[in-house]
Amino acid sequence: MNGATVSFFRAAGFIPRGRPRGINPAAWVLANMPVASLVVAPSGMLSGDTFADTWPPAPAVDAVDERDPGPMPESVSAERDGDGAWRCSFSFQSLAARRVALVGEFNGWNPAKQPLRKSEVDGTWTTTVRLDSGTYHYKFHADDGTWLHDPRNSERAPDGFGGFNSVLRLGRLARMSASEAATNDGRIETLGLKHDSERSVYRQWLSKRDLLVRYRTLAHDVQRVDLAVRGGRIVPMHVTREGPLFSFHEARLSLPESEGLAGQSHGGAEYTFILVDGHVRRSDVRTYVVDAGSARVMSTPEWSKHAVWYQIMVERFRNGDSANDPPFSRPWTSEWFTPSPWEGRDGQTFYHGYVYRRHYGGDLQGLEQRLGYLEDLGINAIYLNPIFEAESHHKYDATTYLHVDDNFGTKGDCAALAGVEDLLDPTTWQWTPTDRRFLRFLKTAHEMGFRVILDGVFNHVGTHHSAFQDVESNGRESRFADWFDVISWKPFRYSGWSGSRGLPVFKKSARGFACDAVRDHIFAVTRRWMDPNGDGDPSDGVDGWRLDVPNDVPRPFWVEWRRLVKSINPEAFITGEIWDRADDWLDGRHFDAVMNYQFAEAVVAWAFNRKLKIKVSELDRRLADLRMAYPAGATYSLQNLVDSHDTDRVASMAFNPDREYDRMNRPRDKSSGYADTKPGPADYRRVRLVALLQMTYVGAPMVYYGDEAGMWGADDPTNRKPMLWTDQEPYDAPEFNAVDVEQLTFYTGVISLRNTQAALRVGSFRTLLVDDDNDVWAFARIHRRERVVVVLNGSNVARRLRLPIPEKWPRNWRVIFGASEVERTSDPELIVRVPPVGGLVISSTE
Repeated sequence: MNGATVSFFRAAGFIPRGRPRGINPAAWVLANMPVASLVVAPSGMLSGDTFADTWPPAPAVDAVDERDPGPMPESVSAERDGDGAWRCSFSFQSLAARRVALVGEFNGWNPAKQPLRKSEVDGTWTTTVRLDSGTYHYKFHADDGTWLHDPRNSERAPDGFGGFNSVLRLGRLARMSASEAATNDGRIETLGLKHDSERSVYRQWLSKRDLLVRYRTLAHDVQRVDLAVRGGRIVPMHVTREGPLFSFHEARLSLPESEGLAGQSHGGAEYTFILVDGHVRRSDVRTYVVDAGSARVMSTPEWSKHAVWYQIMVERFRNGDSANDPPFSRPWTSEWFTPSPWEGRDGQTFYHGYVYRRHYGGDLQGLEQRLGYLEDLGINAIYLNPIFEAESHHKYDATTYLHVDDNFGTKGDCAALAGVEDLLDPTTWQWTPTDRRFLRFLKTAHEMGFRVILDGVFNHVGTHHSAFQDVESNGRESRFADWFDVISWKPFRYSGWSGSRGLPVFKKSARGFACDAVRDHIFAVTRRWMDPNGDGDPSDGVDGWRLDVPNDVPRPFWVEWRRLVKSINPEAFITGEIWDRADDWLDGRHFDAVMNYQFAEAVVAWAFNRKLKIKVSELDRRLADLRMAYPAGATYSLQNLVDSHDTDRVASMAFNPDREYDRMNRPRDKSSGYADTKPGPADYRRVRLVALLQMTYVGAPMVYYGDEAGMWGADDPTNRKPMLWTDQEPYDAPEFNAVDVEQLTFYTGVISLRNTQAALRVGSFRTLLVDDDNDVWAFARIHRRERVVVVLNGSNVARRLRLPIPEKWPRNWRVIFGASEVERTSDPELIVRVPPVGGLVISSTE
């Protein structure tokens, strides 16, 4: 490579000047801050002092020789395979079950992938699966759709749905909490070495030719890790994250424009890693190949990065037309725990019966009437819980995907089409007055600047769905006999979601749905609501989808479905209900984002807990791990919620601290000890602290309807009370049910802060201060010349502290949120005062 070529690459930023700075990669990508870079030249020669002129460039490290998997539960046995993996045999004991499958992180929770076989001798079900060393969550899936934790494994973890996953730990690494390695001792602990080119935490496409590459070692084990490309330069990586157990090393790799090295087509490279510690220099045991022709850059709709979401359950938001109310609808202002005259006459009690069958008459008219309220609040994106025809208030038991529930519009219009439409023939599908009412609402919402997404519940339907009723009536002769997961025809038995007979699930295969007609039907439904008039212009349709329990549907279906969605509207947004880490879902092939429950768990543990409170350093670490795990495009579009229709409300979380997230939060479980009454002022103050964090952190904040008005309640059903409105006051028991004006004013202000500061929406992220002793966390958001610094105080004491500011940053700052002052010093730092359980936001644009 000649000098001119080197200058070109340097000017383009591929060869940075100076030593890279160790900041979070998601932040760096957007801020274009320098990291170690390796540019592969088409000629195979690179500027630099060190070249990979031999291959591999150093002797390989010793392969991991681990023969003891460690203590195993009674139901699992493991032995080492020839290539280093473990052959794990799982067993499950059930005489009654007709089908059992092993499901877990290792097979995408897909019941079709790992069926168990039943012994004719003792009725024990068994299967074998190959797994690498590590920690795995799993369950057994029984024939009626029930998900069961392993009864012979005592180690469990919450599954996010009120139950447990069983936990399997394989090998020594899975039982380590901290590294015992030491640098400069000439030893490399091969147990901790890892690079998985299929996971975004280890390799991310930044553009069609630029990659972010990471390598894992045990913490403080090696002095240096180098990235080496065959026939190219060897470049030191820098440590981007170091925790108690692992260190992650990072560098940037840029591929050539033409044919690459070592015969790689499309501009590719073969690479590996060199580990240096003391006198020892070794290569990774593997080499890896990357081809620009397979580049998959994670991109999300630009508008989703600027969204402030508001989740609405239509039936409980606003009653705009009492003429379409379901029978026995309760008065909107009635006291929640007081039964109506007709409730309980059949012997049912509040939690064991009638509360789940309640209706209040919320509808599309009411929703549209209150768009102005949402606009004033600062909301610009709406997520609607299911709106399709269904028996329940929540609509997760769809009667059809073709029509909006007539209780939201014109009563009886859906039933009028009985016998006219054919589910298998979209050309017969009609538009009801209620459907058209929804489309008019969409038009109005779009004109006001709102984006609207629907809840896609495509895993199961309700028992009143016409296809399921046809199967019940006609059995094997039904045109829809292959749609549902029928276990037995005589007697008629089928799988229901989470074991519920009221929610029959569609039958699955390894590729998605077992019946192509189900796939075709869901595709047609998707087209119907995304481009209602079918003219190729999606502006009259919904702006995307939130997917209910998507991990119950095999991933290949979602890959295909995403292609359909993006072909209809490239700017459509797809988000999934994923409760745990979502690395496999945010790879550019599945979803744009997920409901970020991992964010919620960490924030609640810091802001609300007392005895089980995590330190601010732990909060910073958890969120940094998420930013590193996901591509930057996804990180800025994540729906950063704290509560939802599936959890207790945020104010009640603050009032009931020291619980695992979404656990022990239902008063109907008498052992929960949950206080389901109105929280106090101190609890609402902590909610405001969390709202400030939501609106200033990386990702798109999401508010559950009514949180901004001070609504409270335990998990389902009390988290689904009718919305509080000032023009409906006084409510019954007004001391418990009235709009909290202070809370509403705060939410309006902090949402406005986000909407007026671009740095808070698309700026890079940088931690400035982690102070465990004072429970203070400070971070910066940077966008072009704009710098915004957020300081959060989780303690009950006001803090005056010195805030470190990078040397080259401006010295003039102004307060843009919070009542405080900023003092300048001669050092590169600021002195700030932060109120107890509160925050401060300052800005500079110099």
